[in-house]
Amino acid sequence: MVKIDKTVKSFTVLNFSKKVSKNQIMANFRKRGKTWQFRLSYKDNNGEYKKFEKGGYKTKKEAEAAADEAKKRLNNHSEFDNDISLYDFFEKWAKVYKKPHVTEATWRTYKRTLNLIDKYIKDKPIAEITPTFYQAVLNKMSLLYRQESLDKFYFQIKSAMKIAVHEKVISENFADFTKAKSKLAARPVEEKYLHADEYLKLLAIAEEKMEYTSYFACYLTAVTGMRFAELLGLTWDYVDFSKKEISIQRTWDYSITNDFADTKNESSKRKIPISSKTIKLLKKYKKEYWHENEYDRLIYNLSNKGLSKTIKVITGRKVHPHSLRHSFASYLIYKGIDLLTVSKLLGHENLNVTLKVYTHQLKEMEQENNDVIRKIFNNL
Repeated sequence: MVKIDKTVKSFTVLNFSKKVSKNQIMANFRKRGKTWQFRLSYKDNNGEYKKFEKGGYKTKKEAEAAADEAKKRLNNHSEFDNDISLYDFFEKWAKVYKKPHVTEATWRTYKRTLNLIDKYIKDKPIAEITPTFYQAVLNKMSLLYRQESLDKFYFQIKSAMKIAVHEKVISENFADFTKAKSKLAARPVEEKYLHADEYLKLLAIAEEKMEYTSYFACYLTAVTGMRFAELLGLTWDYVDFSKKEISIQRTWDYSITNDFADTKNESSKRKIPISSKTIKLLKKYKKEYWHENEYDRLIYNLSNKGLSKTIKVITGRKVHPHSLRHSFASYLIYKGIDLLTVSKLLGHENLNVTLKVYTHQLKEMEQENNDVIRKIFNNL
């Protein structure tokens, strides 16, 4: 068996700045004393001549094997060191491929994944992570995290490793052979949305106390399904009273920049129909309770936590502001609005997202729909 010099593995991006083609690399061997050495001569993409040499091999065969390994690393050069840790790779991948294209709220999920890597995998090199090792990590996490959190971690790692394979840092994606299944019970559906009677009660109370910003914010979110960042980014020029619709074209970054930001994705740019009653309340709010501000925003002095407190006061239980969005969608589905329309109103990227979130609502309607089907064929 030919022994390959392990020191060749230490080549990094600092050694080779450009990828070269195989026919540009010339190898020479010579014996110096009792050992052999190799020298590689090549020209990079900028046309500059480079060389790399290494000695200390007992036989010419060992020097040739080491030279072949060095050639492979020259030809397969990427931005990443082959000994890079999962933490460092994921951090750079996320900053390059994700951060410029996602909202701050979504970016926080990638930072959370980084924290979990640091906690469970630490500085282990990607090349040393096997499917078995990774599955053991997922098994440990499954005892502590719910499925939703586990899915985010699992799919983000899997996506990053696709690039690692493409960059030839690893030969196979270790996440392809694993499963992430939480052992914890899913959160009760009731925590995610309001029942129809609770939803209507919230609308009534929010309307009565609309002189308070948080109450009017409750009402507006509940009748449009806007995300909190979309609500904060709404200005009067995006409210069309004549067409009875609100246009969502941007959000408000309330975590870092305190300025307008892009929507979560292109599908989030949408128009939401509003009722004559909502138009009337918007006009009243603007005339009697709204205060001018620098950016002309409808809701500008309210935190996520503040809105949560108001919802709790109204409903009597702890419900997140995002639940108003779920409640809006659930009520529309309950009233017979088709799922494709609901998906577009919510600004979901595709229908599968909507199906996944509102499976419970569809199951509740299953028996009712079965009765409708029976009546259709009974009347033939």
